[in-house]
Amino acid sequence: MQKKGESHTSTISKSLSSAEQFVINLEVEKSRINREKSILVMNKSLVLYFVFMFVAILGFINGYISRTLLNVLIVMGLCVLIIGTVPYVKTMHEEEKRLNDLIERINK
Repeated sequence: MQKKGESHTSTISKSLSSAEQFVINLEVEKSRINREKSILVMNKSLVLYFVFMFVAILGFINGYISRTLLNVLIVMGLCVLIIGTVPYVKTMHEEEKRLNDLIERINK
């Protein structure tokens, strides 16, 4: 017995040629790669943010940095986090829109 999604997929597969299926698979794979790239950028910015916070807090507690430098490090950490998050959100929005367009094109 087929599940609801499987029967829908098989119906779509029968109505599309193999070339169209190949193009759709390539588009989905390209979308997946774009998501992975944006996730990598966001992960690196998150790590860099925590490094900034770690250095700032330890340096301030041990008296190696002043209050001004602590504030600068915190602001820089937040900037890195924002710079890493914006491309991620933008990419996710574009990929969602692209996949929705692909679904609409297939269903026509």
